[in-house]
Amino acid sequence: MRSSVLIFTLFWALMSPASANQFGCDDDIISVGVTQSGVMYQNGHGIDPDLLRLLSQITHCEFQLLPIARADAFELVKQGKIDLVPSVTREPLRESFAWFIPYYEIKFLLLTNTNKLPAVANLEQLKNTQGASIAKALGSGYGTYFNYHLSEMASLGMVRLYTDYGETVKALLNEEVDAVLSLPQIYRSYFAEEKEPFPINIMDVSPATPTTVSLMLGKHRFSSPQVANWLRVMETLRLDGRLQTIMENYVSSDEAAAMLGAGSH
Repeated sequence: MRSSVLIFTLFWALMSPASANQFGCDDDIISVGVTQSGVMYQNGHGIDPDLLRLLSQITHCEFQLLPIARADAFELVKQGKIDLVPSVTREPLRESFAWFIPYYEIKFLLLTNTNKLPAVANLEQLKNTQGASIAKALGSGYGTYFNYHLSEMASLGMVRLYTDYGETVKALLNEEVDAVLSLPQIYRSYFAEEKEPFPINIMDVSPATPTTVSLMLGKHRFSSPQVANWLRVMETLRLDGRLQTIMENYVSSDEAAAMLGAGSH
């Protein structure tokens, strides 16, 4: 009964006339910074753009998608040049200039070039492999567990930096690096294009829980009450299944459920 009341309340809120001020539109276009990230966003298509189209229908806000480098995303929001960035992780330093609305969950996997690293089965073995290298996306959060290991590997000179998650996968496929931490939502599309030029080992090496990915809204544009309204919309889309339906256009139903915390990890 309680969940039914919650769903009814959220639907009632969405059925009420939306005003520009309610969501921070103020008759101005909301600028959205997007980066190449597999099924989330790739050359104008993906889960993020589809979600933004639905959000536009609900809130009557207009979005302008601006391709940016992930390494620049947070500084652009901090400077007020970008209003919103989908698919980012929440970190303390970012909370000084942005709000975060939970979107979906992810789990990074370790991908290795099997020809070069046949004996590597975990991060400790990778760190102890002489001459091994791993790709990392600039400005990207991998969660506390992986950030710690990447920091250690950086001190050993093993880390190579790239502009976004997609470029890290390309670096592995081009044999510029021996390993990469990536997500099925990202590496799958690149594997399809490149058809895996050599054997790649894919391993779940994290004992940690999945990392929550959020919509990041700049505090220069959105007030706390406005962000609460965006949060209610996202909660409704999660509860009524529309968010999962969008995801299922790009991933399997099981994977979509797992991304929304409803499946096994």
